Amino acid sequence: MNSSVTTVQQLSEAIAAATVGIDEQGQRIAIAVYDLLAQGDPVTAAEIAARAREPEAVVHATLEAWPGIFRDNEGRVVGFWGLAIPEMDHHFQVEGGKPIYAWCALDPFLIVPLIRRSARVESKDPVTGEPITMTVTPQGLKEVSPESAVVSFIAPTKAFDFDVIETFCHFVLNFGSPISAERWASEREGIVLLPAAQAFEVGLRAWSRWRSPTNAELKASA
Repeated sequence: MNSSVTTVQQLSEAIAAATVGIDEQGQRIAIAVYDLLAQGDPVTAAEIAARAREPEAVVHATLEAWPGIFRDNEGRVVGFWGLAIPEMDHHFQVEGGKPIYAWCALDPFLIVPLIRRSARVESKDPVTGEPITMTVTPQGLKEVSPESAVVSFIAPTKAFDFDVIETFCHFVLNFGSPISAERWASEREGIVLLPAAQAFEVGLRAWSRWRSPTNAELKASA
């Protein structure tokens, strides 16, 4: 096994270990939130319950127990585990949906395979300001520009919690080239750099346990 494969495996295992452990019911609820929120509008518990085919009371209780959920003044979900309607640095737009945002460069690679809809992602190199664009499909990346784009990672050392944006997302960014990425990484500890295609593999592997026949049936019947 070469070093890049080893790095992808190690990062994906660390991210999987840091992700909130949820059962099959929780998976249905989480995927329903992603699927609805990706459309670009705030999401109610009733909408989530209908999509997940779970009682609304169960959805309420589940969301209250999970970290990383943000609501508007009406109590509707506007941010959830990597997706947000309020403006952030990474633009995210699924086919047929309104433009919203991802919390970090990794999030589209985690979410797109779950909702099985391609998304256009745009961000800027934090060093040079160069635009970085790509289409993320459930199977991989297309139209990556520039082709030299890389993604920075930091391996999580604890479970993702309420401070996940500060402790993880702020270190997981898109760069236009290894040169700018290495310049940024040189001022920080524990940073790993991967080409965009390998970064996608990290996301795909990290949440692979979520892609079950039950989830596929849910999506197909929605």
